[in-house]
Amino acid sequence: MRERRTGFTLVELLVVMAILGILIGLLLPAVQAAREAARRARCGNNVKQLALGFHNYHDTFKTFPAYQYLNRSRPPAYDWKGHGPFTMILPYIEQNAVYDQIDFHTAWDDNDPIRDPIPPTNWVLSRRKIDTFLCPSDGPFPNTVYDYGGMNYAVCGGSRRDFYSEGGPVRASGVFLRHHETRIAQIRDGTSHVVLLGEINKGDDDNDVVTLQRDVAGDLNMTTDEFPSAAAIESAGRACDSGAAAWHRSNAGRQWSATFPGFVVFNTVAPPNWRHVSCCVRSGFVYACDRNGIVPPRSFHPGGVQVALADGSARFVSETIDLQTWQHAGARADGNPVGW
Repeated sequence: MRERRTGFTLVELLVVMAILGILIGLLLPAVQAAREAARRARCGNNVKQLALGFHNYHDTFKTFPAYQYLNRSRPPAYDWKGHGPFTMILPYIEQNAVYDQIDFHTAWDDNDPIRDPIPPTNWVLSRRKIDTFLCPSDGPFPNTVYDYGGMNYAVCGGSRRDFYSEGGPVRASGVFLRHHETRIAQIRDGTSHVVLLGEINKGDDDNDVVTLQRDVAGDLNMTTDEFPSAAAIESAGRACDSGAAAWHRSNAGRQWSATFPGFVVFNTVAPPNWRHVSCCVRSGFVYACDRNGIVPPRSFHPGGVQVALADGSARFVSETIDLQTWQHAGARADGNPVGW
């Protein structure tokens, strides 16, 4: 009698490997989805903490901070170098040690060691990594010269193209204004109906390649300031995409202490995760961007962005939200409170 051998045949081995491959293929998306759910939950916690920080600031000073203060230590041409909203709430998010080192007598970016021979202070602090300012679904800001901490959250400047203007509040103004502070009593549409802050994506520090979800282009051509139509926004977006290859900036979300659209301010002119590049009027700016434009909130969460409302609550807003609903959600007193 011949001895019978036991073991897998080649066909059986191939079948087992195929089954394992199918199981792994089914399991990996579930694992990735679970990880993204955890990242989204952590990001939502950051949004909630920041909203509470602004409310604690309001409890102390009876007003929300401006998103950019005047810099009185420099000539009027440097009035854009005042400090910003996230600097003001540092003591209310357990960052007193950083806040106590800031020199409020100089600009937020004063003492850049490349420009100034004196020891750096505010510039170094602006590069400090603060976990509450970072969404885990986005990567770090890439740079080979400085180790920038980065920023993934911004306050809402309303539903205006001209949200960097200094003319004071208008119908489509948001909770946060340039050089103007806002009280809760001035949010006449109701704090539960108005967006307070939300997410932004960091730039990729590459001005040679256009990345629509990270970069900011210039030369926006759109005449309407308040509540522009969907057609006007779409036309402007296509034009900005076409011009972005010739000129754009990739340093959005680089420093939390900055005071500009794309760094710490967005508007609700266009929907979240807009399919076009963020775009501002006139090119040539250094920061992304220090002027008016279309700068929507963005994230790498599938389907939308996390926001906090002016009542301190947090929610996830779909990128397919009705445009008019979204625009009215950014305006604090336009007479059209949003029913979520």
